[in-house]
Amino acid sequence: MKMKLQADYKRAFKDADIRGTYPTEIDEELAYFVARAFVEEFRYKKLVVARDMRLSTPKLHEAFLKGATDSGADVVNVGLVHSPALYYASGTMDLPGVMITASHSPKEYNGMKLVHAGAIPLTEKFGLGKLRRRIEKGKFVDAEKRGKISNKDISKGYQRFVLKGCKSKGWEGIKVLADAGNGMAGVLMPLLQEKLPIKFEVMFPKLDGSFPNRGSDPTLSKHQKPIKDRLKKEKYDFGIAFDGDSDRIAFLDEKGNYINSAVIGGLIATRLLQTNPQAKIGYTSLTSRSFEEAIREGGGKPVIMRVGHAFIKESMRKKDVLFSCEHSGHFYFKNYFFTDSVTLTMLAVLEVYAEARNEGKTFSEMMKPYLKYQQTEDVIVEVKDKKLAMAKTEAYIKSLHPKSIKKFDGLIVDFGDVWGGVKLSVTEYAIKLMFEAKKKSEAKAVQDKLVTYIKSIADDVI
Repeated sequence: MKMKLQADYKRAFKDADIRGTYPTEIDEELAYFVARAFVEEFRYKKLVVARDMRLSTPKLHEAFLKGATDSGADVVNVGLVHSPALYYASGTMDLPGVMITASHSPKEYNGMKLVHAGAIPLTEKFGLGKLRRRIEKGKFVDAEKRGKISNKDISKGYQRFVLKGCKSKGWEGIKVLADAGNGMAGVLMPLLQEKLPIKFEVMFPKLDGSFPNRGSDPTLSKHQKPIKDRLKKEKYDFGIAFDGDSDRIAFLDEKGNYINSAVIGGLIATRLLQTNPQAKIGYTSLTSRSFEEAIREGGGKPVIMRVGHAFIKESMRKKDVLFSCEHSGHFYFKNYFFTDSVTLTMLAVLEVYAEARNEGKTFSEMMKPYLKYQQTEDVIVEVKDKKLAMAKTEAYIKSLHPKSIKKFDGLIVDFGDVWGGVKLSVTEYAIKLMFEAKKKSEAKAVQDKLVTYIKSIADDVI
């Protein structure tokens, strides 16, 4: 049995997951063969499978289940959950697994996040490449005995796990506006409301993979308008917003101002370092400088990592890192299988905020010490030849005579008053840029200049 892996299918195999447009780059056939390759390459006998609410997900989910069982593996089907719940299931059951999702990507996309037992992610170098090559070669053997599928509700187990040790004293009266964005937070938030003594008012809780109310990525200002409007008009302590599979979380203060993820990370790192002195804390080339400064001021040891959820998780395990923060709204915890958890992030912020509130501070006042710099939004410029475009961009940056250029996961560029990162996108044929300064206008001016140049050479190929 052999599948001819077309060029479009190959594009779906990224460095950190499988993701592409449906049905051009990813479809039921690919999902079926990914499942077969996953089971047969690693000789798995049992795995856990979860899914999100995207319109194409049910078909991909069904195809993956068939592929896994055709190869002889038993499947624990946990159904509709957010991605961190799949990590919980993989970690506590000690099983490999998959989450059918395209995370924060637009509605036209879908994909698969694959993990080994213990929620250890597959990457191109650590498993995904093997799956792709096995599919290309058509190396499959029908099992003598098909695997069985059992359905399992993990909601209560997850609820107990994440809330164990939660210090919710003094949280009474806190009112939080939560924008589920028609994503998996619509399933998550009721579990938290059930046990926590605060009031969550949830916007767009209905699961809908067409994303009728806003785009999936909550860190983009154009997707924050609904929650910002509510926060400005009504009285809440603060706001939170999630992406499609709820592994990203964005925070907004009581006035509707978006709080950069690195600023939230600085708050959490400061608290964690009080009980974990000299702990290692992870950051990336695109994380605000304020986060690294907060780590050092708290007595921690900053550890730079490659951008991307799978790479951060891998680095955290290797270096025994306590906590990591990404500019994209991902927050990673050692005590959550070295993976990302929006729930633990929210609880950590609530714990600090309850104390600040008791002292008469608002959310914005609590965050003020960490608001040192202003960062641009990600700008992603599509290019035909990533390596060529990056080489030309590096040469152009050098012609601008920056104070320094460091090569790590792309380029870390320091112009003195403005600094930032330029790197290849993990999931797209594109270059990603983000810059920072004390004044956002200065950072944006540098970013715009580089974007204009990259667009001028975007179609160049060797």
